[in-house]
Amino acid sequence: MTTVWARALTIALTLFSQTSWANEIYITQSGDGLSLEMQQRSVGNYSSLNSTGDDNTVKVYQGMHPDGTTDGDETGGHEAYWTITGNNNDLGSYQTDENRGGGGGASHHLANIVNGDYNTVEHTQRGKAGHVGFVEIQGDSNTVDLYQRGNGGQKWADIVLTGDGHTVDVDQRGSNSASAAIDLTNSGGAYNFTLTQNVTTSADSFSITGSCATAGGCSVIVNRNN
Repeated sequence: MTTVWARALTIALTLFSQTSWANEIYITQSGDGLSLEMQQRSVGNYSSLNSTGDDNTVKVYQGMHPDGTTDGDETGGHEAYWTITGNNNDLGSYQTDENRGGGGGASHHLANIVNGDYNTVEHTQRGKAGHVGFVEIQGDSNTVDLYQRGNGGQKWADIVLTGDGHTVDVDQRGSNSASAAIDLTNSGGAYNFTLTQNVTTSADSFSITGSCATAGGCSVIVNRNN
């Protein structure tokens, strides 16, 4: 039986190390109304989340920011792998490596698989190395925001959504190349997709595959500036 206390539960996990290149967190949880925040503040972080339930809020910070800051030559190399099953979940993954002292840094990777309806997925990848973001969703009326920004490597996004009424926004910025592969399948409720690519020194590219079975049509907006 779920109690009022359990529904209000907040878990905060913080790992800090100046020398470790492999902070790892693995979480498997089942239930509703969970509020979970994970903070990994050093370099080379890995998080794995398997969550089943509704109305959960999950936020994962790798390298930190908004705005518990840190950085000071933290050099990235963050990975996040999530599987979410349920409805009305609010999910956010934030990977950052501004590397303010200069130099390069390691790339960021994330993969997120969602099965359910009315979920909100927000992923942010910032830093000077490359970014890879993969999101796969099955269900209806889900919202996905993927933001990739960096000057030292390629930005790459692969988003696959099956179902009705999705809203997807992909924003890729910074120098060096950006690419996005989008596959949207719809059988009744229109989807809305916006892609923005603003890269200054190299080419951008995209491919969009869409199946829209809505009389009024679906919305696809592409903004490119390079």
